[in-house]
Amino acid sequence: MPEVEIRSVDSRPPADGHVDLVVLGEVKGRPVRFLVEVKTSGYPRDVQQAIWQLAGLRRLEPPVAEVPLLAAPAISEAGRELLQRHQLAYWDAGGSIYIDLPWAFFWVDRPVPAGQPRVLRNVYRGSTARVLHALLLEPGRAWHVSELAGRAQVSLSTVHQVCTFLEAQLWMDKTGRGPRAVRVLREPGALLDHWAAAHSLAEYEARRFHRWARKPLELLHATTDALAGAGIEHALTLGSGAQLVAPYGTDPERVWILVPAGADRLLEESARASGLLPVEEGEAVTFLVTRERSPFLFRRQVHGFWVASDVQLYLDLWAWSQRGRDQARHLRAERLGY
Repeated sequence: MPEVEIRSVDSRPPADGHVDLVVLGEVKGRPVRFLVEVKTSGYPRDVQQAIWQLAGLRRLEPPVAEVPLLAAPAISEAGRELLQRHQLAYWDAGGSIYIDLPWAFFWVDRPVPAGQPRVLRNVYRGSTARVLHALLLEPGRAWHVSELAGRAQVSLSTVHQVCTFLEAQLWMDKTGRGPRAVRVLREPGALLDHWAAAHSLAEYEARRFHRWARKPLELLHATTDALAGAGIEHALTLGSGAQLVAPYGTDPERVWILVPAGADRLLEESARASGLLPVEEGEAVTFLVTRERSPFLFRRQVHGFWVASDVQLYLDLWAWSQRGRDQARHLRAERLGY
């Protein structure tokens, strides 16, 4: 880094510091001693432990400033935010670094290095997403692992994997031990925000159809009746679903419906039965085809229609940035409350 020089690295911790390395150098001509604590991972739980160790070591008075710094192979985004709030320096193997001094400021923010546990990368997809979905629908509930596995229709090992991830992020509390242990999601808003940031409508395959109808409700009835008649599991989403549970603005003139992959022939038959014709643009009905089970596992009936859960509606609306974010905020305030 410019105007930073390293003079020495001492791996013998000082008697009063209890850190792993002491790095002596100069930053913009002023002497600095970096007190480095090394962690094998940089999840918020690990970061919080480092904060307890390092926070009292920061001394910026002359003649030598003492700057505590956390080093790890990878530091998660949430971990970085936590360190920045406590004005603690950090570095990870991906090249990210943060040093905040009264006379100098360095901040290089790079992606979290690869090699993180699989659940961290894919937690918002597949069976792990079902666990998160169940937790977000009942955020104040104290769950036994077996109860959560039954609700999400996943294995006990999958629940343990997700809970370990959430506890590492400091989003979940665990009390008790063994079979009597219970978990409570204490930061549902943070989890929902991170999931929404990772979610994209591009994950769906859009099938577009058109049919003239005098009223949107007439089209909605014709389409959903045909799907039900063909035995196709489905759930209204985006404006179609949100308008039924948390009305915002005028009724949508288009219909958006989540349908499972693998029902192509039945979908075509139900489209024909409801008078729908495939189009490239100007569609009145869009089927959003997904291979995920989570959107259907927690659907519910509202006024005779199958509607995606409030969590799924929020995720889809937030990803629909040109039209949906105001409606997503309204839905969150009205229905989720976190």
